[in-house]
Amino acid sequence: MKTVLAIALSLALPAAAAKEEMQVRNQGAVKAKVWLAAAEMEGARVNLRVLTALSNDATAWDSRQAGELLKDAKEDLTTARTHARSLKSLRSKDAPEDLTRLDANLGSAIALVDRLQAPIARGVSPKGAHTRADNTMLGGAAKDRGMPPGKGGDVTSDSGRGQRGGTPEVQQLRDGIKAAWEKLEEAKSDLDKVARAYDTTAKLPEP
Repeated sequence: MKTVLAIALSLALPAAAAKEEMQVRNQGAVKAKVWLAAAEMEGARVNLRVLTALSNDATAWDSRQAGELLKDAKEDLTTARTHARSLKSLRSKDAPEDLTRLDANLGSAIALVDRLQAPIARGVSPKGAHTRADNTMLGGAAKDRGMPPGKGGDVTSDSGRGQRGGTPEVQQLRDGIKAAWEKLEEAKSDLDKVARAYDTTAKLPEP
């Protein structure tokens, strides 16, 4: 009997060690995927912030740059989604619902960013030729400055968030950027919950 127990114990110890080593490796893989997803999402957030700044200032706007920012944001979001999806193979009983919501919100953010490409490609811009007012954030709407409105009187409206002037299409562009930002913020919150479910954090350390 003692011999049998000794043999069983000698077999169990390597198996237990191998299992522990596998768990350590899996946790390392989880951390890498969470942190890479967080980095890509942060890149997308920066691109949307720059795009917001450009859309608020006619003097700084450049359609080519805006298009590149959108392209980069979409690539960042798509890569973040790929990293997040790869977490599904590393099981956590608390994560499936959060992972599903994260995937859905990243998908919505990608769709919203995609939708912004068409208006920019066709020339929607805060410095359109028919906008007859200084429509930077500090400039104010045409009627506030005693100036005639632009084509159709469309530079006199205010989006309610501080951006003054610009055509309805420009304000729709700003609203579209805002919608993509809000969906990305939801996804960021989802990633935080996923990280906690896997006993890690999505917060990246500073050097």
